[in-house]
Amino acid sequence: MPPREFEQLVARLNRESEQRPELYRIKLLALTALGHLYILALLLLSSLLLLWGLTELAHDEALQGAKLLLLGSIAAIMLWRSTRINLPAPQGQALLPADAPQLFGVIEKIRRKLGGPPIHRVVVNDLFNAAIFQAPRLGIFGWHRNTLIIGLPLMQALSRKEFAAILAHEYAHLSRQHGRLDTWIYHTRLLWSQVQASFRHDSSLIEAMLTRFLRGYIPLFQAYSLVQARRDEYEADRLAASVVGAQTMADALIAQAIRGRFIEERFWQDLWSQASSKQHPPYLPHTAMRTALHLGLSQEDAQRWFDEALQHYTGAQDTHPSLRDRILALDTGTELPPNAVHSAAQSLLGDLLPRLQQQFDELWLSHNEQTWRLHHHAAASARETVQRMQGRDATSLSPEELSHYALALDTLGRKDEALPLLCQAADHPHGSADSAMAAARLLRERGDEALTHYLQLAVRRNRELCADACLEAEHFYRQRGDEDSARLWGERLNDRAA
Repeated sequence: MPPREFEQLVARLNRESEQRPELYRIKLLALTALGHLYILALLLLSSLLLLWGLTELAHDEALQGAKLLLLGSIAAIMLWRSTRINLPAPQGQALLPADAPQLFGVIEKIRRKLGGPPIHRVVVNDLFNAAIFQAPRLGIFGWHRNTLIIGLPLMQALSRKEFAAILAHEYAHLSRQHGRLDTWIYHTRLLWSQVQASFRHDSSLIEAMLTRFLRGYIPLFQAYSLVQARRDEYEADRLAASVVGAQTMADALIAQAIRGRFIEERFWQDLWSQASSKQHPPYLPHTAMRTALHLGLSQEDAQRWFDEALQHYTGAQDTHPSLRDRILALDTGTELPPNAVHSAAQSLLGDLLPRLQQQFDELWLSHNEQTWRLHHHAAASARETVQRMQGRDATSLSPEELSHYALALDTLGRKDEALPLLCQAADHPHGSADSAMAAARLLRERGDEALTHYLQLAVRRNRELCADACLEAEHFYRQRGDEDSARLWGERLNDRAA
């Protein structure tokens, strides 16, 4: 389904769900059942054909039996392709109750209060996230094995109560209180997404034929269920609030958004910026993260980011409502939560925390040591370029030289000096598309709408950059909460590339 057609369908279903909620729900349930009936029909068809073929062979009808067995085998292959979900097991450090009894105590307390299936495995990884991974043993028919995935950075950023609220939200999706039909639709949406992810773009003709129905059905189901998926998030917030309190749930959502932004935009950038002057990382991230959050996130930045987040509205295709809408639904105050003295990691992991920090630091170093050296060498090269160019008159430089000089300044973090040179290089009649894209990226970081001029310039000079330009425009306007402009500029750039 083309993106524009998908958006129009979702918009229509949004209106229908508000104006005629019962009709929308009936359609969604019918569409959900259709996918399961398709699988059941394939199962029945393949079984009947195989049984019939074996019966014909038993009566010495070799040709007829062979044909039926072939048809039955094709139906069985279609069934296998339709329900095959090859998902890698979640990676990370698996924990046992004896490793972190406080953590497992919180998990069990949440499970008892919400009611629902057990968590079979707990894994800690190095991401800023928490999720429950469900591995369906029977494909689309479920029988799940549940793995709770906890990001150590998230535990270091949140207080014990805030972290418990996030866990309660994730577990609420599986809760019996969530409603059997809603839980069924929620599971089905996740499973069909996993099936869709297994489809290959370079599939053979036979494989494409075998999966043809699902390639059309799944996008249609995803569009119909998107509105329900958003409601599921509100319901999960409500159920979690019944366990931890509405204000704690709101505090957790705010803290996750603000402290997550600090880690992404400040902590990691500050660490990598030192690659230009230091041959080796001056500190290791997971050991230093909690201290950086405590000392580096100012009240002014936190309030500014919070105010920006409250300006964002839920987009037409967002399965997760915006922070603003989730807080409004909880009917709580909109104030920044105080920073906790102790993190959830300190409270719930105890003596295990230093070992996990060291383990993930060693993993990060093994994955990034070579990249760090490359950054260091690139910075050294950039310093040489800047030293060579800075004594020359900018008007005497060619567009290529201007761009090279500006990119070197950007590499060294001197963006204020780099931007006017990049704009000058891009605006030159013989300027390159790459210069225009680089100027647009710096303007996006500044929140300057002049980036649209350079995105159009880049696409006009190189149509292959259209996809990248659309992403830049979409990211820029979505950061500002302007969904209409994001879609409009995507269409404009696509038209220009056509």
